[in-house]
Amino acid sequence: MPAGHAPFAVFNRVGNPLVKGLLRSPLHGLASGKLALISVTGRKSGDVFTFPVMYTRDADVVTVVVGWPERKVWWRNLTGEGAPVRIRLGAVDDEGHAVAEGDEATGVTVRISLAPPTA
Repeated sequence: MPAGHAPFAVFNRVGNPLVKGLLRSPLHGLASGKLALISVTGRKSGDVFTFPVMYTRDADVVTVVVGWPERKVWWRNLTGEGAPVRIRLGAVDDEGHAVAEGDEATGVTVRISLAPPTA
């Protein structure tokens, strides 16, 4: 565990659930312009993990720059050919295909191509 991990872990245990609750509530507009909920399935465990991320969007591509990638593991499930994800943008749940690029030393960016709407 990296030095100084305790404050980071406390925020994850306390802050993330609060932000997740806000983004799922009718008050999501207070934060949903910059924050989204992403759900990623673990490659080995098969468990689904959902957490808030900062994002930008350009049409059907959502970009997440992973802060402190050396302290996070979720993006590793999206390396190589990537994987399907669910993302909540505002009050809308969407699906897409995400690919993580980069590494702990150079930084990590996750690009999510949203699935086109079905008619």
